[in-house]
Amino acid sequence: MSATDRGAELTRVVVNAVMAPWGGSQVWLDRYETGIRLATNLQLTVAKGVRVEPVRTVASVCAGVTRDVGAAQLSIARWLLDD
Repeated sequence: MSATDRGAELTRVVVNAVMAPWGGSQVWLDRYETGIRLATNLQLTVAKGVRVEPVRTVASVCAGVTRDVGAAQLSIARWLLDD
């Protein structure tokens, strides 16, 4: 087992032990995913509701960035914390 694998395993064990009283890491990752989805939907709603073009474009781009960055963070966290 390489040092990276040992570090990942240690991180997984510690995070799961710390979060166990609150439902485990998967519950928190699901909540984070829900938060990302809500933020993205809010930004898209603003983009659809505003008639001023620069604001509409910025809100739409921010929604895409929020979605993509959140998806990348969740993917890494799920990979790291997966048993």
